[in-house]
Amino acid sequence: MNWITIVCFGLSVFFQTSTPVIREVFEGAGDTATKAEAFYTQSLKLGDDDLSNAYKGAALITKGKYEKGIKNKKALIVKGAGLLDKAVENKPKDVEIRLVRLIIQEHLPTIVKYKSNLQEDKNMIISHYANQSVDLKKWISTYAKQSTVFTAEDRKKLL
Repeated sequence: MNWITIVCFGLSVFFQTSTPVIREVFEGAGDTATKAEAFYTQSLKLGDDDLSNAYKGAALITKGKYEKGIKNKKALIVKGAGLLDKAVENKPKDVEIRLVRLIIQEHLPTIVKYKSNLQEDKNMIISHYANQSVDLKKWISTYAKQSTVFTAEDRKKLL
């Protein structure tokens, strides 16, 4: 019986998407419907932890951008925002989760009314930046350079 458990665990790890892969897919997901669908598909391979759920929420919101019909768009965005906000609630000091939410909120149209956490997330990201991995720091600083949320003064703090 133990070997079955080991095989199942091994297969689940093998088929899961890693954080660097999902980050890469996420970065271009809003460009086209095809990329949004690929991001959504990759997000389904993630685990059930808070970071994975943040990416799943982002994938639902991004997919909603290209969905037909206002009801379908709204349903995906509401479900995605719920997952993303729950991830932040569970792990309020997780910089990557905050960055994912900031990126999503910054790129949504104002009519969606899901932009209330931009400053809070930005401030949290800046204040905890120094303690992050090299990869995450690179992603944050690269994103901040093209973001309208981060000011020139904010960008200096991310050096």
